Amino acid sequence: MEARHYAWMTLCAALVLTGCEDEQATTPDDETALQDAVAYVGRWAAEPAWCAQGGEERAITLSPSRFEGYENTCKMEASQESEDTWTAQLECSGEGMESSERIRMRLEDHEAMTLTWLDRDDAEVALMRCPLSE
Repeated sequence: MEARHYAWMTLCAALVLTGCEDEQATTPDDETALQDAVAYVGRWAAEPAWCAQGGEERAITLSPSRFEGYENTCKMEASQESEDTWTAQLECSGEGMESSERIRMRLEDHEAMTLTWLDRDDAEVALMRCPLSE
């Protein structure tokens, strides 16, 4: 069985267990387990140099429930469409403004992703996973 199948089994088990506990009982270890289980979690950039930079040309950070980009942070509710594709609703705030939009994340392998902005005429961005050491 592939490693990502084990990761999904871990995610499912974590979600079942989380539903049985009080919402306030979630620990940082629970969030870490979810991050390890969701394939799109990590830092992603359109250019390799962006992985090490700050400012406007920098990597975005994805967690199971957050999308963090340049000068904005979004709450994210993602649902899986297929083995390698997720759609997500983003509720964002940044620079004193709030917005809501939808994205699709399609992993081409564990190191490449196509991010589609569904409410921006399906504009696509090719992203690469940033190394963990940066």
